[in-house]
Amino acid sequence: MSNFVQRLDLTTGSYIKIEVRSGKVIGAPSKRRFADAEEIEPIEVERPQPAISDPLGDFR
Repeated sequence: MSNFVQRLDLTTGSYIKIEVRSGKVIGAPSKRRFADAEEIEPIEVERPQPAISDPLGDFR
């Protein structure tokens, strides 16, 4: 197992390299994959969903 993993940031299209033991980002983001790091799932930013009004709220 490698000491590093990499994740793809879908918003910027860049890979970030993370040290497994500390969880810290190593170096600057790169547009190319890192040769010495295993790839893990991409970073997905959770966006809040808009509030949906309750059409039956007045009847409750």
